[in-house]
Parts: sequence; structure tokens; C-alpha cells
Amino acid sequence: MFNVYLKSDMIQFLLSKKFAVQALMAVLVACIAISSAYFYLITYTEQDQVVEVPDLTGYDMYEAEVFLKESRLEAKIIDSLYLPAKKGGEIVDQEPIPGSSVKTGRKIYLTIARYEAPMVKLPNIIDQTIPLAMAKLNSYDIKVDQIIHRPSDCTDCVIGIEIKGKKVAVGAKLAKGSKINLVVAKGSKINLVVGEGATGEKIAVPMLYGLTVDEAQKLLNLDGLNIGATPYLDCETAEDSLNAHVFRQNPAPEGSAVISRGSSIDLYLTSDQSQVPDVNLDSIKALLK
Repeated sequence: MFNVYLKSDMIQFLLSKKFAVQALMAVLVACIAISSAYFYLITYTEQDQVVEVPDLTGYDMYEAEVFLKESRLEAKIIDSLYLPAKKGGEIVDQEPIPGSSVKTGRKIYLTIARYEAPMVKLPNIIDQTIPLAMAKLNSYDIKVDQIIHRPSDCTDCVIGIEIKGKKVAVGAKLAKGSKINLVVAKGSKINLVVGEGATGEKIAVPMLYGLTVDEAQKLLNLDGLNIGATPYLDCETAEDSLNAHVFRQNPAPEGSAVISRGSSIDLYLTSDQSQVPDVNLDSIKALLK
């Protein structure tokens, strides 16, 4: 009998207005608590603020900072590399990679090209033959701009070094107590002064067809010759110029043509490979080794 009355009272309570109000309040409190927790997590973790990492390769550092700021990302330089073909401050690598999805505020780690070349000591190449001096200079990444021939008993050996017209001599006099290191910028171009013997020697005109301007200059320097004019034809962009090859030269390597050591050869370059004469390029490049 007691159980019947208890059940009846419970049913009446569940159907009462008081219970309905209490239940509604409990649901509202639960909804508010869940919503508050959800929005707190969104605000704390920024899960709704995911952006795609842009490709910054080739951008200047300052341009990249503005670009990243618009995406609410942050730039951070972690390394710089000496890359002669790149301008200083140009971005060459990044982490995370382009296209990655990251949260706003994420740092994008960048590697840029150095603004200035590192410094290296100029090696002693006096009284050494041109091939040996060239090999040593190449190991230091020092380029030869011009070879100047002057009379000397030491034929085809280096008898002096010049940088921008000024002699760089071993044993230069300095104030007592001075301490210096003779250094040049890595990638710098210098002039070599070599002996030409009693008379100007004649050599066969080298064939330079199919070579890049850098390859042609190396081959000319090994023969004691210099590069002359270098007009680029059909090269509209910097990339075209980098991919250009010699298709004509003056003087031309025809028959028994000869040239004096120290002379210059004009090179005509094009990015259109169909204009390059059909020659054995491998045999020409073998002379560079």
C-alpha cells in the first residue's frame, strides 16, 4: 500500500510545474557549461585558426615578413648560405614546407642567401704554373678576371697578383707591430700577372662552342687567354642568360688559326641550343678537368 502511494507521489512530482522548471534550469546550466568549455578550448588552442603555409622561396626577407604577417605567422631566420647566384636576403629554404597546415602564430623557419661573401685567405701562388695556380685558386673559390702577360724569365708562371688594378705583393712593408692577414672575398675576381718568356708565344685558337661563359673562361685561362666581349642573344631573362651557351666566337677555331697568349676571344651566347654548332662537347669539357 505504501509503495502505491510513493509511486503516485513521484508521478505527480514528475508531472508538476516545479519539476519542469528545475529540469529546464539543469539543462540550461549544462549547456552553458559545455559551451563555455568549448569556446575556452578554441580560444586557448586556436583550433579554428589554421592557415596554409605560403611558398616564400625567392622572396626577399622583408617581403616575406609582410606576407607572413598577413597570414598571422611569424618569420625566423635560422641559417644563411653563400650562394653567388642568389641576391642577399633571398629565401632559399623554409620549414614547414609550402602547403603545410599550421596554427596562426606559428614560426616559419627560413634559410636565406648571405648578403656578403665570407672571407678567405689568398693563397701563395707566386712562381707557380697557371694550371697549378688556377687549381689552388678554385679550391678557395677565388675567380680569375684577367691574365696579364709581361716579360719574365719564368714562362707561363705567376709573377704577380692584382686586385682592381692594385698590386698585392708578398712581403709588403707595414708599420712595425702591425698584424694583418692578407684576405680576399670568397668569389672575388683577381688579375694574374704571368711571364710570357722572351717572345710572345702563339697557340692554337681553342674551340669553345657549347660551353657556358664560366666554362669558357676557365678553359681560356688555362691556355693563358682572356675572355673578351660576351653579347647574349635571345636571352630575355636572367635564367635564359644562365642557360646560355657559346654558339660563335671571334677569332674562330678554323683550320690552323693561332692567337698570342694574353689575347682575348669574343664569345656570342644564346639560350637556343639549335644555334650551337654540332661538336663533341664531352671532349671540349674534358680539357677543363
